[in-house]
Amino acid sequence: MEKNKAGKYLKYAIGEIALVMIGILLALQVSTWNETRRNQALEDEFKIGLKNDLLRDKENIEFCLANIEGKILAHEILTNNLSESYDTDKEQLDSLFHFLLQPLVSFFPVSGTFDTAISSGNISNFTDKELIEKAHYLYNSKYPRLVYNGELVDQRNLRIRELYVREIRRNEIGNFDSDRLEDLLDDIDRVNFGNGFRKTIFEETLQLIDEILAN
Repeated sequence: MEKNKAGKYLKYAIGEIALVMIGILLALQVSTWNETRRNQALEDEFKIGLKNDLLRDKENIEFCLANIEGKILAHEILTNNLSESYDTDKEQLDSLFHFLLQPLVSFFPVSGTFDTAISSGNISNFTDKELIEKAHYLYNSKYPRLVYNGELVDQRNLRIRELYVREIRRNEIGNFDSDRLEDLLDDIDRVNFGNGFRKTIFEETLQLIDEILAN
């Protein structure tokens, strides 16, 4: 009799434990499912925000590139047709030098979506690791390099511009003697080198942006 009671209590206890374990497992599964769904919603929101930010960056970069390409073209015209322009069109010569030595169009990336994902820690839970890796490379390497390079080029251009600021204001560059004009051409060669290097970085950055947008 006692043995039967003990057996019943044991079975009852085992059943209770099993029910508790099942309840815990179900609760964990529901919690995991909810967490997964929440993370997916955050990742979807991140992708939408990142795309909008990058589209704005792409538009700004294309504008900066157009400015740089204009300066490179001005340099090409000056170096290829200098003697002809100097003799026949001093006004055009002054205008080209003035444009070439103007500061570059500045670029500052839109990083709100990426910064928020980093500061919240949500980015570590995102599943699209290839996208996240490319975003890290863009915001932590490409963009800082682009901004820093722009500052260096502008500082150098400013120093060169200050050497000729009086003539630029008076549109008198076309009146330089041959020695001073040769010095100016050497300086704008340096400017053009910086512009060409910056153009390359912009193009590489655009390619990375397009890869992320296509993801």
